[in-house]
Amino acid sequence: MAGSNKKSYKRDEFRSEEEERKWMEERRFEYIGEADDFKIPEWMDCAWRRVACGKNDCKICGKIKEDRFYHIMKGEDPDSMANVFEDVGSSLSETLAMIKRDAAERGIDIENITEDELEEPPVAETFPLYQQIAEWHQQVSRPIQDAELNGNAWLLTEAAADLIWYRSTLLVKTYRQLCNRWHLDRGDEYGDFDYEYTKYVLKECVEILKKALMGLSIVDPIHHREELWNARTRLKELEKPIFAI
Repeated sequence: MAGSNKKSYKRDEFRSEEEERKWMEERRFEYIGEADDFKIPEWMDCAWRRVACGKNDCKICGKIKEDRFYHIMKGEDPDSMANVFEDVGSSLSETLAMIKRDAAERGIDIENITEDELEEPPVAETFPLYQQIAEWHQQVSRPIQDAELNGNAWLLTEAAADLIWYRSTLLVKTYRQLCNRWHLDRGDEYGDFDYEYTKYVLKECVEILKKALMGLSIVDPIHHREELWNARTRLKELEKPIFAI
Protein backbone atom coordinates (compact mmCIF):
# COMPACT_ATOMS: atom_id res chain seq x y z
CA MET A 1 0.00 0.00 0.00
CA ALA A 2 1.20 3.50 -0.77
CA GLY A 3 2.12 5.57 2.26
CA SER A 4 2.63 2.53 4.48
CA ASN A 5 5.90 1.55 6.13
CA LYS A 6 4.79 -2.05 6.53
CA LYS A 7 7.02 -4.41 4.60
CA SER A 8 5.21 -6.89 2.39
CA TYR A 9 6.71 -10.26 1.73
CA LYS A 10 7.53 -12.15 -1.41
CA ARG A 11 7.35 -15.91 -1.57
CA ASP A 12 10.95 -16.32 -2.74
CA GLU A 13 12.18 -14.65 0.46
CA PHE A 14 11.47 -17.89 2.32
CA ARG A 15 13.78 -20.87 2.25
CA SER A 16 11.03 -23.39 2.89
CA GLU A 17 7.27 -23.84 3.10
CA GLU A 18 7.61 -24.28 6.87
CA GLU A 19 9.33 -20.88 7.18
CA GLU A 20 6.56 -19.23 5.16
CA ARG A 21 3.88 -20.91 7.27
CA LYS A 22 5.53 -19.71 10.48
CA TRP A 23 5.81 -16.14 9.16
CA MET A 24 2.09 -16.06 8.30
CA GLU A 25 0.89 -17.69 11.52
CA GLU A 26 2.88 -15.19 13.61
CA ARG A 27 0.88 -12.45 11.90
CA ARG A 28 -2.43 -14.31 12.34
CA PHE A 29 -2.79 -15.12 8.63
CA GLU A 30 -4.32 -18.43 7.63
CA TYR A 31 -1.86 -20.52 5.67
CA ILE A 32 -3.53 -22.40 2.78
CA GLY A 33 -0.47 -23.65 0.91
CA GLU A 34 0.90 -22.84 -2.53
CA ALA A 35 -1.38 -21.50 -5.26
CA ASP A 36 -0.87 -24.71 -7.24
CA ASP A 37 -2.33 -26.70 -4.31
CA PHE A 38 -5.55 -24.68 -4.29
CA LYS A 39 -8.47 -26.25 -6.11
CA ILE A 40 -10.54 -23.63 -7.90
CA PRO A 41 -14.26 -23.95 -7.09
CA GLU A 42 -16.17 -24.84 -10.25
CA TRP A 43 -18.87 -22.25 -9.52
CA MET A 44 -16.39 -19.42 -10.13
CA ASP A 45 -16.43 -20.21 -13.85
CA CYS A 46 -20.09 -19.22 -14.04
CA ALA A 47 -19.03 -15.59 -13.55
CA TRP A 48 -17.41 -15.45 -17.01
CA ARG A 49 -18.41 -18.44 -19.15
CA ARG A 50 -21.02 -17.85 -21.85
CA VAL A 51 -22.98 -20.90 -20.75
CA ALA A 52 -23.16 -21.14 -16.96
CA CYS A 53 -24.01 -24.34 -15.09
CA GLY A 54 -27.50 -23.13 -14.12
CA LYS A 55 -27.58 -25.26 -10.96
CA ASN A 56 -29.63 -24.15 -7.98
CA ASP A 57 -26.79 -24.84 -5.54
CA CYS A 58 -24.30 -22.78 -7.57
CA LYS A 59 -23.21 -19.67 -5.66
CA ILE A 60 -23.65 -17.58 -8.82
CA CYS A 61 -26.42 -19.25 -10.84
CA GLY A 62 -28.43 -20.04 -7.71
CA LYS A 63 -28.31 -16.40 -6.61
CA ILE A 64 -29.40 -15.21 -10.05
CA LYS A 65 -32.35 -17.63 -10.05
CA GLU A 66 -33.28 -16.55 -6.53
CA ASP A 67 -33.27 -12.87 -7.52
CA ARG A 68 -35.39 -13.53 -10.63
CA PHE A 69 -37.93 -15.58 -8.65
CA TYR A 70 -38.13 -12.80 -6.05
CA HIS A 71 -39.02 -10.19 -8.69
CA ILE A 72 -41.47 -12.45 -10.52
CA MET A 73 -43.31 -13.22 -7.27
CA LYS A 74 -43.67 -9.46 -6.69
CA GLY A 75 -45.05 -9.00 -10.19
CA GLU A 76 -41.91 -7.16 -11.32
CA ASP A 77 -39.86 -7.47 -14.50
CA PRO A 78 -36.63 -9.29 -13.47
CA ASP A 79 -34.86 -7.92 -16.56
CA SER A 80 -35.62 -4.23 -15.99
CA MET A 81 -32.56 -2.05 -15.45
CA ALA A 82 -33.80 -0.89 -12.05
CA ASN A 83 -34.12 -4.46 -10.77
CA VAL A 84 -30.85 -5.56 -12.34
CA PHE A 85 -29.02 -2.73 -10.55
CA GLU A 86 -30.80 -3.61 -7.32
CA ASP A 87 -29.66 -7.24 -7.60
CA VAL A 88 -26.08 -6.24 -8.44
CA GLY A 89 -25.99 -3.87 -5.48
CA SER A 90 -27.30 -6.58 -3.18
CA SER A 91 -24.72 -9.08 -4.43
CA LEU A 92 -21.95 -6.51 -3.99
CA SER A 93 -23.01 -5.82 -0.41
CA GLU A 94 -23.02 -9.54 0.37
CA THR A 95 -19.59 -9.95 -1.23
CA LEU A 96 -18.12 -7.06 0.78
CA ALA A 97 -19.57 -8.51 3.98
CA MET A 98 -17.95 -11.87 3.23
CA ILE A 99 -14.63 -10.18 2.50
CA LYS A 100 -14.75 -8.31 5.81
CA ARG A 101 -15.59 -11.50 7.73
CA ASP A 102 -12.81 -13.39 5.97
CA ALA A 103 -10.31 -10.61 6.68
CA ALA A 104 -11.34 -10.44 10.34
CA GLU A 105 -10.78 -14.19 10.73
CA ARG A 106 -7.24 -13.66 9.46
CA GLY A 107 -6.60 -10.79 11.85
CA ILE A 108 -6.69 -8.15 9.11
CA ASP A 109 -8.42 -4.84 9.77
CA ILE A 110 -9.84 -3.44 6.52
CA GLU A 111 -12.38 -1.14 8.14
CA ASN A 112 -9.95 1.74 8.59
CA ILE A 113 -8.20 1.64 5.24
CA THR A 114 -8.35 5.09 3.63
CA GLU A 115 -8.16 5.97 -0.05
CA ASP A 116 -4.72 7.49 0.53
CA GLU A 117 -3.42 4.04 1.50
CA LEU A 118 -4.68 2.37 -1.67
CA GLU A 119 -2.57 2.63 -4.79
CA GLU A 120 -4.60 2.18 -7.94
CA PRO A 121 -3.09 0.40 -10.97
CA PRO A 122 -2.67 2.35 -14.22
CA VAL A 123 -5.62 2.71 -16.58
CA ALA A 124 -5.99 0.01 -19.21
CA GLU A 125 -4.63 2.05 -22.12
CA THR A 126 -1.33 2.49 -20.26
CA PHE A 127 -0.43 -1.14 -20.94
CA PRO A 128 0.89 -1.83 -24.48
CA LEU A 129 -0.42 -5.41 -24.41
CA TYR A 130 -3.92 -4.19 -23.57
CA GLN A 131 -3.76 -1.84 -26.56
CA GLN A 132 -2.80 -4.77 -28.79
CA ILE A 133 -5.70 -6.87 -27.51
CA ALA A 134 -8.03 -3.89 -28.00
CA GLU A 135 -6.86 -3.63 -31.64
CA TRP A 136 -7.49 -7.36 -32.09
CA HIS A 137 -10.95 -6.87 -30.55
CA GLN A 138 -11.71 -4.26 -33.21
CA GLN A 139 -10.25 -6.51 -35.92
CA VAL A 140 -12.56 -9.40 -35.02
CA SER A 141 -15.55 -7.10 -34.47
CA ARG A 142 -15.56 -5.83 -38.06
CA PRO A 143 -16.69 -9.10 -39.71
CA ILE A 144 -19.22 -9.61 -36.91
CA GLN A 145 -20.76 -6.18 -37.53
CA ASP A 146 -20.75 -6.73 -41.28
CA ALA A 147 -22.43 -10.12 -40.87
CA GLU A 148 -25.10 -8.53 -38.68
CA LEU A 149 -25.86 -5.92 -41.35
CA ASN A 150 -26.06 -8.53 -44.11
CA GLY A 151 -27.83 -11.25 -42.12
CA ASN A 152 -25.12 -13.87 -42.68
CA ALA A 153 -26.16 -17.29 -41.40
CA TRP A 154 -22.88 -18.02 -39.59
CA LEU A 155 -23.92 -15.61 -36.85
CA LEU A 156 -26.49 -18.19 -35.73
CA THR A 157 -23.85 -20.83 -34.91
CA GLU A 158 -22.45 -21.72 -31.48
CA ALA A 159 -19.00 -20.74 -32.73
CA ALA A 160 -20.24 -17.22 -33.53
CA ALA A 161 -21.85 -16.96 -30.08
CA ASP A 162 -18.53 -17.95 -28.52
CA LEU A 163 -16.62 -15.43 -30.64
CA ILE A 164 -18.97 -12.57 -29.76
CA TRP A 165 -18.88 -13.41 -26.04
CA TYR A 166 -15.23 -14.28 -25.46
CA ARG A 167 -13.67 -11.51 -27.59
CA SER A 168 -14.74 -9.05 -24.87
CA THR A 169 -13.98 -11.46 -22.03
CA LEU A 170 -10.40 -11.75 -23.29
CA LEU A 171 -10.03 -7.97 -23.34
CA VAL A 172 -11.40 -7.51 -19.82
CA LYS A 173 -9.45 -10.42 -18.32
CA THR A 174 -6.21 -9.28 -19.95
CA TYR A 175 -6.48 -5.94 -18.18
CA ARG A 176 -7.32 -7.70 -14.93
CA GLN A 177 -4.22 -9.86 -15.23
CA LEU A 178 -2.04 -6.87 -16.08
CA CYS A 179 -3.32 -5.24 -12.88
CA ASN A 180 -2.60 -8.42 -10.92
CA ARG A 181 0.95 -8.45 -12.27
CA TRP A 182 1.33 -4.75 -11.49
CA HIS A 183 0.36 -5.39 -7.85
CA LEU A 184 2.54 -8.50 -7.50
CA ASP A 185 5.57 -6.67 -8.89
CA ARG A 186 5.11 -4.20 -6.06
CA GLY A 187 5.04 -6.90 -3.40
CA ASP A 188 1.26 -7.02 -2.95
CA GLU A 189 0.90 -10.77 -2.47
CA TYR A 190 -2.86 -10.61 -1.91
CA GLY A 191 -3.27 -10.83 -5.68
CA ASP A 192 -1.65 -14.27 -5.83
CA PHE A 193 -4.83 -16.32 -6.07
CA ASP A 194 -6.57 -14.00 -8.54
CA TYR A 195 -3.42 -14.04 -10.68
CA GLU A 196 -3.44 -17.84 -10.87
CA TYR A 197 -7.16 -18.01 -11.54
CA THR A 198 -7.10 -15.30 -14.22
CA LYS A 199 -4.21 -17.11 -15.94
CA TYR A 200 -6.48 -20.15 -16.20
CA VAL A 201 -9.39 -18.02 -17.51
CA LEU A 202 -7.20 -16.43 -20.18
CA LYS A 203 -6.01 -19.82 -21.42
CA GLU A 204 -9.58 -21.06 -21.62
CA CYS A 205 -10.69 -17.94 -23.52
CA VAL A 206 -7.86 -18.15 -26.03
CA GLU A 207 -8.55 -21.83 -26.78
CA ILE A 208 -12.28 -21.20 -27.20
CA LEU A 209 -11.63 -18.23 -29.49
CA LYS A 210 -9.11 -20.08 -31.66
CA LYS A 211 -11.53 -22.97 -32.09
CA ALA A 212 -14.40 -20.61 -32.91
CA LEU A 213 -12.39 -18.66 -35.48
CA MET A 214 -11.15 -21.86 -37.12
CA GLY A 215 -14.69 -23.21 -37.43
CA LEU A 216 -16.17 -19.95 -38.69
CA SER A 217 -13.50 -19.48 -41.36
CA ILE A 218 -14.66 -22.82 -42.79
CA VAL A 219 -18.39 -22.18 -42.37
CA ASP A 220 -18.24 -18.84 -44.21
CA PRO A 221 -15.64 -19.30 -46.99
CA ILE A 222 -16.99 -16.46 -49.14
CA HIS A 223 -17.75 -13.31 -47.12
CA HIS A 224 -15.41 -13.26 -44.14
CA ARG A 225 -13.07 -16.24 -44.36
CA GLU A 226 -9.91 -14.18 -44.81
CA GLU A 227 -10.80 -11.73 -42.03
CA LEU A 228 -11.62 -14.50 -39.58
CA TRP A 229 -8.49 -16.45 -40.46
CA ASN A 230 -6.32 -13.34 -40.06
CA ALA A 231 -7.93 -12.70 -36.66
CA ARG A 232 -7.01 -16.25 -35.60
CA THR A 233 -3.43 -15.76 -36.82
CA ARG A 234 -3.13 -12.54 -34.86
CA LEU A 235 -4.58 -14.17 -31.74
CA LYS A 236 -1.94 -16.91 -31.96
CA GLU A 237 0.73 -14.19 -32.07
CA LEU A 238 -0.72 -12.57 -28.95
CA GLU A 239 -1.11 -15.86 -27.12
CA LYS A 240 2.47 -16.01 -25.81
CA PRO A 241 2.61 -12.46 -24.36
CA ILE A 242 -0.85 -12.95 -22.80
CA PHE A 243 0.26 -16.09 -20.97
CA ALA A 244 3.56 -14.42 -20.01
CA ILE A 245 1.89 -11.61 -18.03
